[in-house]
Amino acid sequence: MDGPGDRLASVEVDPGRPLLISDADEVLFAFMDGFERHLRDHARSFSWASFQLNGNIIDDATGEAVEPADVRALVYSFFERHTRTLAVVDQAVESLDRLSRRMQIVVLTNIWPEFRDDREHALLTNGMPYPVIANDGSKAPAVARLASRTSAPVFFIDDAPTHHRDVARMAPDVVRIHYVSNARLSALLEPPRDCHFRAADWRGIRDYIEGRLAFSSLSRQAPSVP
Repeated sequence: MDGPGDRLASVEVDPGRPLLISDADEVLFAFMDGFERHLRDHARSFSWASFQLNGNIIDDATGEAVEPADVRALVYSFFERHTRTLAVVDQAVESLDRLSRRMQIVVLTNIWPEFRDDREHALLTNGMPYPVIANDGSKAPAVARLASRTSAPVFFIDDAPTHHRDVARMAPDVVRIHYVSNARLSALLEPPRDCHFRAADWRGIRDYIEGRLAFSSLSRQAPSVP
């Protein structure tokens, strides 16, 4: 099985075309809605005390937070059973289709590599035929590597503030868009200090990107001042 580095190397990037690097869970797929149902099937619930999974998954029998190892096992079993069937976030397909006419799109998702093909299948069957990179840990190295292959504007969409922070440090020229599709989960977070734009929905993301691309195009066409 190819590792994330192998998959990253195989993704073709047009050096003169804008690039959009998008997260999947809570950006393209309604992760939290599906995960809550999965938790209920295992007599667990989410406390909504904070954005993190660790510390917020409660054993219904004891009322206590489950241990991090058990959280990891629950997330793994969720992806194992439901990666192909997660609901798509409203407006995501239409917005990406429109943006794809002007830019290249890559999905960068923190998911176990054994589930990458399931994620790609879910994207394809929902009208999102974009390359998928299964990542582990910080997304900044992958974003920086992809961004280094094009001289055109690069955009990054993710729900996790830590990824925005890391990308800001490693690839500061990348335009960073923060988006959490689940309204209740989104309310637990202030806009990250390291993002350029906090989006409420995909229409807002699309309009923001198109506005940035239009400004970039005008800037390149403007005559230089003698």
